[in-house]
Amino acid sequence: MGDNGHKHDIAAYAAYLKDDRTLLECASGGVATALSQTVIQKGGYVAGVAYSEDFSCARYEIAHTAQALDRFKGSKYIDVEKGTVYRDVQALLERGETVLFFGLPCVVAALHAFLKKEYDGLLTVELVCHGPTDPRVHREYVEYLEKTYHSRLVDFSVKRKKERWTPGYLYAAFENGEVFQKSFYHTEYGYAFRAMAQKRCYSCGFRGDNRSGDLMIGDFWGAVETDPFWNDKGVSCVLVHSQKGLSWLQAVDGLQLFETTVERVVEKNPSVISPRAKRAETDKFTRLFTERGLFYAAKHAKPLKMCIKEFIRSVLK
Repeated sequence: MGDNGHKHDIAAYAAYLKDDRTLLECASGGVATALSQTVIQKGGYVAGVAYSEDFSCARYEIAHTAQALDRFKGSKYIDVEKGTVYRDVQALLERGETVLFFGLPCVVAALHAFLKKEYDGLLTVELVCHGPTDPRVHREYVEYLEKTYHSRLVDFSVKRKKERWTPGYLYAAFENGEVFQKSFYHTEYGYAFRAMAQKRCYSCGFRGDNRSGDLMIGDFWGAVETDPFWNDKGVSCVLVHSQKGLSWLQAVDGLQLFETTVERVVEKNPSVISPRAKRAETDKFTRLFTERGLFYAAKHAKPLKMCIKEFIRSVLK
């Protein structure tokens, strides 16, 4: 297994919440929700990412109640503000509290580097990472939506489910009662996420055996209807890096676990072991975005083939 860059994965699972209604509210199979609820029930704390009150950015918060966990639901595809989260987590651990920390592999590594020692009360969970895009993408899209609908946002998600796991929808609800929904990858935001990551992501070193979390979770891309673990409302993949991670995972209530192989997980989730690759239009998009903003870049950087596809789709609609 070591040759494939994942020799320290001691187990691999497909998983989803047994409760369908809660599962539909989660980005994939709901493993993050199940782990978080377990830690909160035991009186612990959860560090996760929430949008700011005005939805202009995403930042770390620490939850200590089930209600506070709601703010963490849904994927955030941008670089997030860390604030004082590392220091706050350390203070809780020094007090003997239990802390569950979610983050991209580079952020989990940064937390471990900051703490400088192991804590029994800390459980770190890495998210399978494709490379976050620029926070300005998010900000410009939110501004565009509020301008278009002449109203403030009251809810926003880049990966909302309808009746099924895929496709994920960019969803926005406004104060005036209006709602915007569109398949995420058919929006300028979705295109930017595919076309442009942070510069460091193209040479990311926090892959393969250089993952430091107790667990790694993400969408189980590649799951098909003939799989025993198929659920059309969402399936998560879970890679277990430590005995502590395994114990926590197996102690979670309400989660359906299915043993699988690391190879099967990585097959359609190559970013577990490889950094993000640049697309043909990445450099052009990045330059136009820097100079002229999201909407100009999305319009002028797309390859001709993609423009033709989108034109055909709009005609058929």
